[in-house]
Amino acid sequence: MKKVTYLSIMLSSALLYACNNNTPQEKAEQAMERTEEKALDAAADAEKKSGDVSNKELEKTIYSNMAAANAAVAKIEMPQLSNDKAKALCSELGKSIINRINAKTNDDIINTQKEYLEDKTDVEKAFLDKAITASDKDLILKYGEDCLAAARGAS
Repeated sequence: MKKVTYLSIMLSSALLYACNNNTPQEKAEQAMERTEEKALDAAADAEKKSGDVSNKELEKTIYSNMAAANAAVAKIEMPQLSNDKAKALCSELGKSIINRINAKTNDDIINTQKEYLEDKTDVEKAFLDKAITASDKDLILKYGEDCLAAARGAS
């Protein structure tokens, strides 16, 4: 009985050893596969890190351009206008231009562009309603165009 048990254990061990024992060629293939996987992982990590750096550089550039455009618009003096209504319209137009410069998402860009166009329309309506003079209207619209030109030139 001892011999049978001993023989069974030896055969089981030999069978297990034979199943787990790969040839040198198989071991080399497995090692190459692991090396390839590690290389692909390293390449993916490098690409991700490179993308992160690129995004940060792009973000810095965008914010730098925004700051330059804001500074350029701030240098444009508001015109001398004849009444408070004209001054308020001019101020609103200037604010909508600044908001447009500082818009960060596509929705913000669309909304601030609409706001700017509405402010220009309000200037025209105020002129038609005789709330502002023709000179005020021209000065306000020129101020808006000067602000836009300054912002474009700063970027």
